[in-house]
Formats: sequence, structure tokens, C-alpha cells
Amino acid sequence: MNNSWIDDQMLLLNAAVDGELDSTGRTAVEAMMAADPELAAEYSKLLALQQAIRTRIPRGRAPDALRARASALANPPVSPTRMTPRRVRLFDQRFSALAATLLLGVTLGAGAYRLLSPSTNAADEDGAVLAGYIRGRLSGQPVDVATSDRHTVKPWLSGKVGNGTTVVDLKSDEFPLVGGRIDVVGTTALPTLIYQRREHQIALTEIPDSSEPTDPRLFSREGYTASEWRDGNRRYLAVSDLPPPEMNPFVLAFRLAADAESEVTPKP
Repeated sequence: MNNSWIDDQMLLLNAAVDGELDSTGRTAVEAMMAADPELAAEYSKLLALQQAIRTRIPRGRAPDALRARASALANPPVSPTRMTPRRVRLFDQRFSALAATLLLGVTLGAGAYRLLSPSTNAADEDGAVLAGYIRGRLSGQPVDVATSDRHTVKPWLSGKVGNGTTVVDLKSDEFPLVGGRIDVVGTTALPTLIYQRREHQIALTEIPDSSEPTDPRLFSREGYTASEWRDGNRRYLAVSDLPPPEMNPFVLAFRLAADAESEVTPKP
């Protein structure tokens, strides 16, 4: 058992104690603890430590003078000066203009945020796929159908997800196929292929996506290497504990093999 694996477990346990995991992550941690009593005991220790800190360490209290100043700033005194009807009209006009300006700014800001920020759905998908990868590695059961024969994996996956799945043999590129499984994101069943690279594994998930094709983008998430691209009404997401320089050769090999297969596959 290497130190990296132990560190991953402790990160997950701490995230669970702090309530930072989504439902998929919590399910993965619960499965880990059910299979490993020592891990469950460590989780109980973390919970006890958290409770002890909350109950035994007194919280500091701000000085009365500082609390009084904060209260005064939060509730400034109202001026008793009466406004003439003309001043009231001017105030109303200025207030209306200010409100309209603020509303326009908020509307434009919200639109810009939607344009510039990453898709929430894509972020949820990435998190669920990563959780599935970690769960498969920790459980020692990364596949539902274990075989290197793509002609067995492809129909098995297609029968579960209801559409065609790209399955290629990359053994000649030193990324042999291990098998496949079904990951579930929300209520959608997604096909995932597992490839091997020495002691490392790569989980490649296909996600329906009608966006324009994109080139592969290499990035890191929670210490794992990931790559994603879009092609043929699908979004591909590969996750691995491989070093980043070794992910690009896998992506290139898969895309070349997938293109070659699509050229010989008869169109429906």
C-alpha cells in the first residue's frame, strides 16, 4: 500500500467529515468504510475530534467597544430632517435611476457569469466520473465486464446505454483494454472503458453532448490527471493517476483508432 493511496483515503475521510462530498462521493466513502474496519475506525476518530473541538474549545468574544461600533455601522441613525415635496421628487427620480442602473448591472453581470463560468452540468459530470474512478481503484473492481475483447465489451455496453459506444483495442499502443462498466451521473447511464498502463488505469467515459467538436484539453482535478474533448455528438472524459505527459499519448491513440473504426463501419 503506497503513501499516495493512503493520502487519498485520508483526504476523502476529511472531506466526508466536513460535509464537502456530494451524494456520489459519500456513497463511495461509505462503501470503503464498510469494506475496511480500520478506515471506519479512523472516520470515527475524526468525528470525535471534530466534536471535541466544537464543544471544548471556547469561542472568542469581541470586546464590547468593538461590538458597539459594528452595531452602529450596521444601523446608522436616521436623520430627522424633513424633505420638501420638491426634494422628495428629486430623491425619487435619483433613486429610480440608481435602481435601474443597478438592475442593469446585475442582469449583465449574471449573463457574463453564465458565459464565462464553466457549465455546472459539466462540473457535476466531472466530479461523478472522478468519484467512479476512485471507487473502482479502491474497491479493486473497476469493471462490470472484464475482458480485453472489444467485440464483447461493445455489445455489452450498448445493451445497457441504448446507443453505440466507441470501443477500440489499444494493445499495440501499450494501453490494453481491461473491460468496461456503467457509471451513473444523475439519472443517466454512461459507458466507461478501462485501459491499463503498467500499474495505472485510465477510465474513459462517453457523455452525450451536442456541442461543437473540440480538441483535447489536459487538466488536473483533485490530484488526478484528466483530459476531455468533444467529437461526434459525444463528450469524452478520461481520468487516470498517470503522470500528465502520459495521458496525451493515450488520447491520441484512442482518437486515431476511433477515426479508423468509423471509416470502416457502415453508416446506418
